[in-house]
Amino acid sequence: MKKVVLFLLAMGFALCLSKANPAFAQSAVEFFGNAADSVIAQDSPSLDINGKTFTMEAWVFPTAPQNGDGIIINKEDTYEMALRNGDMFMFAIQAGAWDWFGGGKPTMNEWHHVAVTYDGKRTESWVDGKNAGGTDRNNQNITPTDQPFQIGRRVCCGTTPIKGIIDEVRISDVVRYTKDFALPTTEFVADKNTRLLWHLNEGSGTEVSDASGNKNTGKLEGGPKWVKGAPITSAVAVQPNGKLATMWAILKSNR
Repeated sequence: MKKVVLFLLAMGFALCLSKANPAFAQSAVEFFGNAADSVIAQDSPSLDINGKTFTMEAWVFPTAPQNGDGIIINKEDTYEMALRNGDMFMFAIQAGAWDWFGGGKPTMNEWHHVAVTYDGKRTESWVDGKNAGGTDRNNQNITPTDQPFQIGRRVCCGTTPIKGIIDEVRISDVVRYTKDFALPTTEFVADKNTRLLWHLNEGSGTEVSDASGNKNTGKLEGGPKWVKGAPITSAVAVQPNGKLATMWAILKSNR
């Protein structure tokens, strides 16, 4: 009986935690093609990738044809990815060839995971876990700049804002993908190679926290809106259930 009481108390605590923790909100940020709209973080050493291993990724939900370059991620003159040239998924990395490359065409009004990897010899793009084309014209260290990091637009070239929703943004100093992979089903968990991780689960206000631990706090500017997020579950939400299952197994084995 005592063990059952302990289990019920633990379950109650986990449920309280899930209600209190903002990571359960599963929100995202929608952009409407306005030049003033972005979520922006100031430059920091953690965002200045200067090696030859790199991954940038996000979930994106295009809501309309783009007018020019629909920027998803941008750190000007360092790295960026966008929907451009007929809404093709493309990227640019300043590692020998600051130009647009890539391929794949995410469909409108659907969620897509998009990523770009660089291993010092080749840069690859990925759409929904499938290789979407790349280039071998980059073969140097990525050049860092003092430009801010932002999603939804870039600081030059008319700002080229996106029409769509962005969620779960991660920058890493490691190659995360080398072959076709299964789509993520939960939020990313920060590790030693995570430079920035925006879950975008705040759901309100103008500040976005950085789950990487590097304090790259973002700020909503202009008029982007909080909306429902990508079709993934919170890694935090899964954790209490796992702990409860483990606890219940221990209690049963000690009966």
